[in-house]
Amino acid sequence: MSKKSLPLSLYHTLEKHAQDADISDDAELKDILDKLEALNLKVEDFKQRAREKKLEKISNVINLKSRRTIT
Repeated sequence: MSKKSLPLSLYHTLEKHAQDADISDDAELKDILDKLEALNLKVEDFKQRAREKKLEKISNVINLKSRRTIT
């Protein structure tokens, strides 16, 4: 299970507060929400690249216990 990123949490919180306050069609609010969405996409991309690098490092590691000892 992946956790929500901070930009996504802020997006949902701001969206909920705007709905509760009955704010609609506000250009500044839309701009902020668009920027949070773009930032979230960047964060998710960064997290995906980090996962891929981690898997790459794991696949390059040799399990020394699986090696046979020469006697």
